[in-house]
Amino acid sequence: MRFAIATFHVPHPEGAAAGRQLWALSEALFADGHELSGWCWGPLRKGLDAPSWCVHRPFERSGPRHRPVNLLAPRTDVGRASWPVPDDAVLWADDWSSWPIVDRPGRPALLTVHYDVALDARALGQRSLPLLQDWRAQRRAVRRSPCTVALSQRVADAVGVDAVVPATLPIPDEPLPLVEEPAALLLADWTWPANLTSLQTLLSIWPDVRARVPGARLLVAGRGGDRVAAGDGVHVLGEVARSVDAMSEAAVLAFPCPPTSGPKMKVLDAVVAGLPVVTTPAGAEGLHLADGAVVVAGPEGFADALAGVLGDPARRAAMAQSGRASALQHHLPASAARARVEVLRRNRAIHGEYRT
Repeated sequence: MRFAIATFHVPHPEGAAAGRQLWALSEALFADGHELSGWCWGPLRKGLDAPSWCVHRPFERSGPRHRPVNLLAPRTDVGRASWPVPDDAVLWADDWSSWPIVDRPGRPALLTVHYDVALDARALGQRSLPLLQDWRAQRRAVRRSPCTVALSQRVADAVGVDAVVPATLPIPDEPLPLVEEPAALLLADWTWPANLTSLQTLLSIWPDVRARVPGARLLVAGRGGDRVAAGDGVHVLGEVARSVDAMSEAAVLAFPCPPTSGPKMKVLDAVVAGLPVVTTPAGAEGLHLADGAVVVAGPEGFADALAGVLGDPARRAAMAQSGRASALQHHLPASAARARVEVLRRNRAIHGEYRT
């Protein structure tokens, strides 16, 4: 197949979570003989370059004179951008905000829904006009797309689609060496409210965990680290060039994720690197992992779960091995790419010509 992919996040092995996933998928698609071209229209983070198959051309959303249009069809102004694509290409919007770019009736197309706007807004207690516009834009994209995939069953149920495909990321050839000292890590983009919520939860229970596990340290890393203050047993690493640089210093990824939606790529990232994970049900959403590969605990039991794993090196070693083996079985880029291609082929076999 030939794919023309529109994406907000630049495909890059060290980019944002969605960009890292798309980069892994693109490498797998090329390996299977598919052809790709793309356009990234979001900002380009310093130090990242778009791959050769993807043009980076930022698009600024419309100003006040276009607001009446956005009230009727929110977030569709990006569809006015000029992007020539081959006539025989399958159009692929890798996020709902990119759907207006590929919304061309009668053309084969694929839409990826990573998360549900309404579920996330409820999880974080947020209400605003921009969020309402995001929700309307997401629903419109799903309604108009001839073929849509979600990355978890919870998101699929929320947005009303049938196809669920596995999340993926670049997979390191070898796992990280195990760290003996009881060091927990929370790695995130601290500009995202859900991550700040998880950090506040972790900081609130950390004194209890540290009292049970002598010498335990909490490492906090990621962009926007100036929002995080160091404290007793809490060390702020700041932004790291590669996520593996922070994970290599930790014995456990500790992520008390609020009930936001979609797979959490930091959890998959840790699992494929051989780092044990303690998280909540939302943190494990959409990930196909063996029993015991990660420890899933509710808010009330999170301190007990984290202390138990931090204080047991043998258990951490077993978790690391089981988690990576599960990820290699279910979340390889090749498997994830083929699942998306199969959904497209099955959709066409069922519906014949793509609906207009």
